[in-house]
Amino acid sequence: MNPLGKISAGLVQLERWASRFLVVGFVGLIVANVGMRYLVGRPIIFAEELAAIMLVWLAFIATSISIHTRAQIGVTLLIDNFSVTWRRIIDLMVWLLITVMLSILLKAGITWVRSPVVEFEQVITTGWAKAPFFTIFPIFCACALVHSLAHVARAAGEIRGKAA
Repeated sequence: MNPLGKISAGLVQLERWASRFLVVGFVGLIVANVGMRYLVGRPIIFAEELAAIMLVWLAFIATSISIHTRAQIGVTLLIDNFSVTWRRIIDLMVWLLITVMLSILLKAGITWVRSPVVEFEQVITTGWAKAPFFTIFPIFCACALVHSLAHVARAAGEIRGKAA
């Protein structure tokens, strides 16, 4: 495994733990809110908004994990008819395009999170700043970029004839 592959493998373990934490936190928050609403008559005022934020974070983390595991949907009807060499070349080109897109999105995401527009946004129920919650987008882009670069290195190694 190439060095980027090892970094990607370590990062995905961290992402899996984060996703587990978010799932448990989400379920716990919803259960606590339902209990408070029906047993005490006083729901947790910020529970629904925080649960929505947790789901957004979970979706981005799960997407990054799926990039690492190459679990995206692909249309291979045409590509399956190509030779192994051409399939490897196309695989490399696809991962290079994904890498370029993630790089552009990372730059835009950092600019967006640091913008004055985001700086003034607040969570309605608590008054907390939304900027820390919005950082999931550049975090996702950075993590997915690591996974994508690992795939580029793997695909390039396969073309050169080295073991992936």
